[in-house]
Amino acid sequence: MGGERGQATVEWAGLALLVAVVLVVGGSLIHPPPFAQRITCAILAGCRGEAAALEAAYGSDVGATMRAFAPNLVYASEMLTLPIDFRHCRSHRCSDGPDSKASDVWRSDRGEQATVFTHAVDQREKGGYLFLQYWLYYPDSTYSGTAYAISKVGGDLLAITPAGLIINALSGHHEDDWESYQVRIDGQGRAWSRASAHHGYAGHPKWPNLNELGFEPTLPDFERGGFRKRLRTGAWTPITGWTRITRGSHAGHIVDGPQQERRTESNGVNLVPIESLSKDARGSDFSITPPWRKRVYSEPDRNDT
Repeated sequence: MGGERGQATVEWAGLALLVAVVLVVGGSLIHPPPFAQRITCAILAGCRGEAAALEAAYGSDVGATMRAFAPNLVYASEMLTLPIDFRHCRSHRCSDGPDSKASDVWRSDRGEQATVFTHAVDQREKGGYLFLQYWLYYPDSTYSGTAYAISKVGGDLLAITPAGLIINALSGHHEDDWESYQVRIDGQGRAWSRASAHHGYAGHPKWPNLNELGFEPTLPDFERGGFRKRLRTGAWTPITGWTRITRGSHAGHIVDGPQQERRTESNGVNLVPIESLSKDARGSDFSITPPWRKRVYSEPDRNDT
């Protein structure tokens, strides 16, 4: 009897997953219906009351949209760190996951689930966009791992010398790191995305990308006597649902999907509304500015991070 009950459970799970897939394909691969998402979320990860938290923070419409547009994450080679919940984990010991090539990894070796913090700015009533922000926390950031390793040679002895200070600066190392993936949706439901990269944002990889340096390109305005005007691009690019995360610095850019890289698919990501964080959590001490104190948090079309 027990074996039959177990087999029935597996069959039911398979049927539910099949229904979810049919609903997703029948709707949109980018924006699946909330019901289909809830089924797959329950089977693959378990959302732990996530839907209720999103609805409480944003309402049922925006809450469901926030989950539907949650990013799929692709990791660069040798990047083991998952975005995690800073309230539970702030070190590599609990945030690093298995080095399993081409696999879907959504828990660290210590069992911490990949977590993304969310925020929404809805300007649609004024003819604007719906902005969805997904903020990823990592225990630290290092632009050049080699330079950082050299700066640590001999313990603190090299670090306090002029050479050590220069090398450490070149490494770009700092404790704590907040990066983001952002979605912009217009009144017709068309969506664009961008990922934070260094001091700005990136869409699909291209060079030069001044947005990564915090600049926006300008064009001559011939209708106004040759004065230059700002061309607000902000690196927004047609949405694919995927963002690739660079090892060390965690800079992102938009990709079409994974190759043979590790990934965390969106159903395995736990979403936590920043609006639901306690006063103590928002008061946590970080080495860099947390999302809720950044200007782009309330002015989501800015090009600074």
